[in-house]
Amino acid sequence: MWFSPGQTCACSNEVLALVSAPVPKKLLNMAGFEDCYTCATGQTATLGNFAKATFAAIAATYAYLTPDMWSPTVFTNSPYQEYTDYLAKPFVKQAKKEVKY
Repeated sequence: MWFSPGQTCACSNEVLALVSAPVPKKLLNMAGFEDCYTCATGQTATLGNFAKATFAAIAATYAYLTPDMWSPTVFTNSPYQEYTDYLAKPFVKQAKKEVKY
């Protein structure tokens, strides 16, 4: 199962509604869906499994992030960009100092 909230059919005179069996309709209503068409295949007679599958589909729908939900990304300079002035200087070997103990 996969749900698409807020999408309407091609007919312009349709009313927003949940088209589903009673138990998924209650779950979808509690999740905040106003307009949704559901379709199920296989064994849906076991009500517990059917409700669990509906809940898993709702959870998968809410776990999907669309680009409008992305948090803004702050990019930092790479170390090469940040220290270009230092890296542009020529490397000069310094003489070793003798340490007396």
